[in-house]
Amino acid sequence: MIQFRYEAQYVAPPLQQKVANKEIIGQRALIGFVADATSPDDAFLLPVRVAEIVAAECVAEVFLFKLRVTEHVDLDDYSLARADIGVQSRKAIDKIIEGNSGSYYPAVLKYPALPIRTGGDQAQLWISVARRLALHPTFENSYFMRVDQPAHLAGPGAFPFEPQGRLSLGDLKPARLPVSFYSQRYAETPKITLTCSTDGRFLRVSSDASHDVALRYDSTEFWLQPDASSFDALTHVTIRLGPEEAGTTPVASVRFSVIIKHSRVRLLSRVIISAAGAILVAAPAILGPSSSLSLRIVLAVVGSGFLSAATIVMGRPRS
Repeated sequence: MIQFRYEAQYVAPPLQQKVANKEIIGQRALIGFVADATSPDDAFLLPVRVAEIVAAECVAEVFLFKLRVTEHVDLDDYSLARADIGVQSRKAIDKIIEGNSGSYYPAVLKYPALPIRTGGDQAQLWISVARRLALHPTFENSYFMRVDQPAHLAGPGAFPFEPQGRLSLGDLKPARLPVSFYSQRYAETPKITLTCSTDGRFLRVSSDASHDVALRYDSTEFWLQPDASSFDALTHVTIRLGPEEAGTTPVASVRFSVIIKHSRVRLLSRVIISAAGAILVAAPAILGPSSSLSLRIVLAVVGSGFLSAATIVMGRPRS
């Protein structure tokens, strides 16, 4: 989930009307990078990703668009030469200006047909977009980062994000988070690191939380371990790629919310086992000295085992 904010002067009037009439919700949108739109020579327009508009409103002359991103676009028909992209970008931007009575708006309702498609391997499409974005001076020293769908540690299944953009994990379901990166060029300085951070209380990183980046491109994964608690909790995960200290190299950062759902079955099991253990521990006193000493010892030991299992074993998440 991402959000764009525009002052009213940057939103095309037809789009403003669609927002006012609530007719834009659920529509597909194309997210692109546009630079030097009014320059006759240095125009640069590159489609990046498709999204669905889930909310749009105007607040105090500011338009807010909340988008749920979907697939990357296929740029196979786009050149890998900066000059060729510039020529095509100038034509597309001129058509956008022409369609809006001679004015340029970053947020428009309609845009000219672009040589793009959707569908295909998303990782391949992502790196294709990154390679072309790196042709522009804004990104020539950048590291691009891709965070894949969180998956089960011991299986091919993935954890889906909820419609609100939150990830749900159970306290018995650790996840692995694959992360890839790409850069047009590599330099030893500044030192680039890839890190994963959580609140450390309800969710922790059970793998290495930091990797030194010494390549132009690679992939790794972080393991996320929900910690058991007696209630549901809302926390977050932040993936950061960039220099440790602020500098000229941009930082790529992704942050998303995670709901840790406590297992009701596990809670009920702990209550039953704890109650059984308490009863067995108290049984020798209830039976009194007239009962068999061996029986009282066995009951006390078994009850202690039940209490230990409920407190120590079931009170911790599985590795």
